[in-house]
Amino acid sequence: MRVPGSSALSGLLARLGSLWSGVFRRADVEAEMREEFRHHIALRTEDLIRHGLPPAEAARRARIEFGHIESHRENACAARGLRLFDRLGVSWLDVKLGIRMLAKYPWLSLVSVAGMAVAIAIGAGGFGIIHALMDAPLPLDEGERVVSLQNSDATNPGSPDRHALHDFLLWREQLGSVRDLSAFTDDVRMLAIPGGGGGLVEVARMTASGFRVARVAPVLGRPLLDEDEREGAPPVIVIAYEEWQGRFGGDSAIIGRTVRLDDAVHTVVGVMPEGFRFPVDHRYWVPLRLDPAADEVGGGPEIWMFGRLADGVSLEQAQAELTTIGRRMATAHPATHERLRPWIRPYTHAFVGVDSPARAWEYRAVQIGLSLLLIVVAVNVAALVYARTAARTGEIAVRTALGASRRRVVTQLFTEALVLSLAAAVIGLAIAEVGFEWIRALATREVGELPFWIDLRLSPVLVAYVLGLAILAGVIVGVVPPLQATGRSVQGSLQRLSSRGSGMQLGRTWTALIVTQVAIAVAALPYALYGAGRFARSAAAVPDYPVDEFVHASFSIAGGAVPAAPDAANEAAIAARFAASAAELLRRIEAEPAVAGGAFASHYPGSEPVGQIEVEGAGTRSSAWFNEVDVDLFTVFDVPVLAGRGFVQADAARGANTAIVDRVFAERVLGDGNVIGRRVRRVERGEDGTGEVEAGPWLEIVGVVPAFTPPPPFESAAPKLYQPLALADARAPLHLGIRMRRGAAPAAFVGRLREAAHAADPALRFVDLGTASQEERGRREGLLALALLIAAVTASVLLLSAAGIYAMMSFTVATRRREIGIRAALGADPRRILTGIFRRAARQLGAGVLAGLVLAEAGMRVAGGSWLRGEGAHHLPIVAAIMVAIGLLAALGPARRGLAVQPAEVLHEE
Repeated sequence: MRVPGSSALSGLLARLGSLWSGVFRRADVEAEMREEFRHHIALRTEDLIRHGLPPAEAARRARIEFGHIESHRENACAARGLRLFDRLGVSWLDVKLGIRMLAKYPWLSLVSVAGMAVAIAIGAGGFGIIHALMDAPLPLDEGERVVSLQNSDATNPGSPDRHALHDFLLWREQLGSVRDLSAFTDDVRMLAIPGGGGGLVEVARMTASGFRVARVAPVLGRPLLDEDEREGAPPVIVIAYEEWQGRFGGDSAIIGRTVRLDDAVHTVVGVMPEGFRFPVDHRYWVPLRLDPAADEVGGGPEIWMFGRLADGVSLEQAQAELTTIGRRMATAHPATHERLRPWIRPYTHAFVGVDSPARAWEYRAVQIGLSLLLIVVAVNVAALVYARTAARTGEIAVRTALGASRRRVVTQLFTEALVLSLAAAVIGLAIAEVGFEWIRALATREVGELPFWIDLRLSPVLVAYVLGLAILAGVIVGVVPPLQATGRSVQGSLQRLSSRGSGMQLGRTWTALIVTQVAIAVAALPYALYGAGRFARSAAAVPDYPVDEFVHASFSIAGGAVPAAPDAANEAAIAARFAASAAELLRRIEAEPAVAGGAFASHYPGSEPVGQIEVEGAGTRSSAWFNEVDVDLFTVFDVPVLAGRGFVQADAARGANTAIVDRVFAERVLGDGNVIGRRVRRVERGEDGTGEVEAGPWLEIVGVVPAFTPPPPFESAAPKLYQPLALADARAPLHLGIRMRRGAAPAAFVGRLREAAHAADPALRFVDLGTASQEERGRREGLLALALLIAAVTASVLLLSAAGIYAMMSFTVATRRREIGIRAALGADPRRILTGIFRRAARQLGAGVLAGLVLAEAGMRVAGGSWLRGEGAHHLPIVAAIMVAIGLLAALGPARRGLAVQPAEVLHEE
């Protein structure tokens, strides 16, 4: 398999090397070009002399044939990417001057580079992750032509309908624009190898055509064949190279060996090449056998469909054909297909919830939004650079008087800004790579291997994207301020220079920028502070039960079109088997000496879904979190009953209709008081989304327990309602909490749990398995990382906003230094002068704060809340006070320096 992007990376490196030589060794390169041109002309002259022409005539003819040397030089520059530098007049001297300016203004450079580096890192991280998920080229032959197909629910985008067995068979027969239409479904099975070894493995049940789509041949044996999918064909399996080397010890006689998957014996028929993990990250493949007669239209197993575009067919043409077929299907089966829209998308889109162009644009909007952060930062830096440029008006005036054009001066200042932004880009890329490394480690720990096409590294596309961001920032920082600084006459600039004036005045645009800066900070930063605070508090919150003593598992049972047992095709039989197997698993677990107890739940405590609750007689509805739990769960989790009673076995019987609520539910939903005996019911919207239907009967509250798990990040508390779990009615996946005895290691019990599950029923499938402390640590690390990320962005934006306000306010007052000095020399009261200065600054800052408050409150009202009420109300005055203090401090220093000017010095300047 070829390494994705290797040729593009080599080409990019060669291009950058040529560009580096052309910019930083420009004199040497042009000397080499001149020598090469002279050599070509000399060779052609000698050739013409051999054909009988006199030397002088031969030389003349050779120069004519060679053409204009300057045009060849320009073409060579264009080939190296240097024509733009010629047109702009960029030289190595400009670059060196830009580096010197970084050192000359260290604090400005540090603040600017740090702010832009954080913004570039965030933009690069967002772009890199989304690109890797959606747009990365598949490392397959013509991988860009491999596509996914799925039915999208027009009323619920992002939730594709994968019960598409009949659609798949129809599309495979009628869809001519896609070749080798394939399907697979994911499964987890217990692998047993004769002679020892095995364990739970993820298996792709895939049609044989999937290997033809991948176009990767096995290193041993054969892939799956169409004959393997037929009823009665002997079970076969293809394994990955890594599994062959690891689990099977690289056995040269692997082809023909048998292994056991659950209860079925499979023969190994092929070994795929090293690194092959298709269709997602699978390493075992068995045939997908589909029986359309067993399921009605709209039923069957959940399958993922993919194929290759036919030669000469575009994605749009294939979509048009599939749309036509989909319309016929909707007409023939309106009950199941009226709301479905078939889509062909790039292969990777199916695995990130993109089932329509609108969903794809949501990801693009995230990319654009993260990139826009740099623009906000760059505008702040531009304000700082403008103030620095003001101090260089004398230099600019002298250079202009000596013949430098406005374009030349702007080009030099732009180059300086570009050096600044490129330095930030390098640091931003380094930060992004560290973030990618952290994400890779987290993903490996939490979910195992990433899909085979995802490579979270600094790809050529990402580097080019960051360079584009750096150039954009350079344009904002290095073009607007210089244009403002150079847009005046040479004579006027020299006159102001001779009188020691700055020559630059802050017009209405730049004065308005002070108001805009304050308004943006006051409007945006409270959201960031609130979000960072909520994530940090949620990360700091810990469950009120002994997490270190628990093992958490969620499991289901094999079923569907390829049953693990003959009776699994019947849903009632599957449910009965699942209940019996779960009960047997719990019996075996509780018999273990190291286990103190275990309990089932529809959701592990702390991960409950939210819905609506209605209180009898109150006529009001509130949000609450729901869970169905084993009658022993509160005992196992060491949760006391504060009022009433706990669940008993009779509550788990059908029709008992009892419930237990936590203290938060009692206080917020029921108004505290005596809640025992009150009745509530769950309410949810109907499937059509147009009305509301009762999801269950009235439930009598029989007990109250404390809140023992942290609420979600943006909820101060989560009212929870618990119903007794009837194991016979439990739906997969079912969650299991196992409490270990003191001194027993939960991590050591994980392997034993797998063995117990296999002994209880080989068809049991673990969806998730690990210690509760590991999951809790992962939750806290993720929340803390988000809090730190928001804090870093907030700090950088706040720092730059503060620096921008400080620079502009300082410059505003500094331009009046002579006026202040003259008024002081004429006897004006210093307090009156200061009052005038601060009055003007206060008006600007006040306007900015007022605008920011209005924007912040308007945004919160749109979101259905209010900054003026609630726990986040203090963030607005804090941010506003910080911005006002910064602005007033910025005015204080220059004002005091102006008052300190001696009258004689001012008169001398005049």
